[in-house]
Amino acid sequence: MLKKIRWYQIVRALMPIAYMLLLIEGVMSKNIIFMGVLMGSTLLGGAWFCGWFCPFGFAQEWIGKLGQLLRIPKIRIPLKAVRWLNLSRYILLGLSMTGLAAVLLLQSPYASFMGVVDRNMSYITQAAWVLMISFLTLSFIIDRPFCRFFCPEGARYGIVSLARLFTITRDETKCISCKKCDKACPSQIQISQHPDVRNAQCINCMECIAACPVKRTLKFGWAFKKYAKMNSPQES
Repeated sequence: MLKKIRWYQIVRALMPIAYMLLLIEGVMSKNIIFMGVLMGSTLLGGAWFCGWFCPFGFAQEWIGKLGQLLRIPKIRIPLKAVRWLNLSRYILLGLSMTGLAAVLLLQSPYASFMGVVDRNMSYITQAAWVLMISFLTLSFIIDRPFCRFFCPEGARYGIVSLARLFTITRDETKCISCKKCDKACPSQIQISQHPDVRNAQCINCMECIAACPVKRTLKFGWAFKKYAKMNSPQES
């Protein structure tokens, strides 16, 4: 039985393609205004670039979907290991701010993939090619492995997104604790255990909302609604 496709899933599939076309045409190259808009939107509603624009994330995600079609078994990493692995991209972000920045950039699978998209492959080393192809291959069995555990750019957006004003919220009165949202999340965030998603690993993919069987239990909205309710005057 085919799953119902939501409108935002179609938009998510088209946005990275549009972004890549703009890169090819040189529209987005070193566009400071676009980068400012991205950072502002991250503060407003989370890591949109990671989930809706990033070409390398898009490639990993669709390789994963191809793996599902080919019935390749997915590896669900134990949550304890995920918590430790999540730290690695923040360590890489810290290293990228030191003298190792140039070395990390030259070997970065993200930078290599963007070079391929932008038709500028002269700086891609053999090691970088191996890393990029390895992560793309790994995507058949692990959801977005580079994005989740090794992308310093994603770490930067993730940290900023912690201050987001809008996020995915869960209505605890409607939730039936089926945990389908947890299983659908590519970042393995335990959505069913919290009233809202306040997590640096969230990429706003909305897969949890699509997976939820109870309408409007999960929705994207004002992040501080629960605090507003707590502080509102009670009826006498």
